[in-house]
Amino acid sequence: MASKEWNEVDSQQYQFENYYCVFLDILGYKDKLARFFRGEYNLCGRVQRAMHYAEVRIHDSPDGIKTRTFSDSIILTAPEKVEIGLLINYTAAIVAWFSYEGLFLRGGISAGRLLENDADGFLASEGLVNAYKMETEATYPMIVIDTTLVSKIDKKYIVKFGEEHSGCKYILNYARYVINEFAENESVVISELKDIGEMIVKPGGDVNNSTNPTNEDERVRRKYKWILSYYLWFIEMCNKDNASFDMDKFLQFNRERDDRFIFMSI
Repeated sequence: MASKEWNEVDSQQYQFENYYCVFLDILGYKDKLARFFRGEYNLCGRVQRAMHYAEVRIHDSPDGIKTRTFSDSIILTAPEKVEIGLLINYTAAIVAWFSYEGLFLRGGISAGRLLENDADGFLASEGLVNAYKMETEATYPMIVIDTTLVSKIDKKYIVKFGEEHSGCKYILNYARYVINEFAENESVVISELKDIGEMIVKPGGDVNNSTNPTNEDERVRRKYKWILSYYLWFIEMCNKDNASFDMDKFLQFNRERDDRFIFMSI
């Protein structure tokens, strides 16, 4: 429809607001979905339980943070007038509770102009486009923070991550929501690390136990090694300040640790 009257719709102007945006994606979703439909893994129940304990509110946003879920994706938006610390805490809580269910998230946090029309389900967000791009480039179960936002966030919630032959990224330090820095949940953390270690030995949990692992198996193992290495680094950082962890109990995990992953406080 190329008539002048038809195209006059393009002359309509809108007022845009600046919003923070978080895009999160569940890793290994295809495998877990297949196991769910085979009756071997309660994907629905685990997602519901994680969202309950993270206090996710789909239809209510008293703090200004709006949550949307679709399939393996979670999208959070909040106007920039909302204290960014609230969004960071909420995001970290979601990532932590999903991880307890063995559902590890990867994502990005960015900002930009946004327009939404609830009646039509229309959402246009520069921040969402940026956050999605950051998620696709993240590789590991990390939440990458846009460099333009780093100065606005309390440094204890940020980790600088790098590996050989690649640049550094600023990522969300969600480990502090999984691991109590004073070792008050040490036994739970050890159990969690054992579960991760088992996934490194046999990625996928039920089908990838071949003595001749595929390239996909190796990619999965590397993601779990990243999580284990990140958690161990965080425990060591906590112990430098508080000396609360019994580090001898964590020596068993060093075999699966990958020193090519470099984590730094900022």
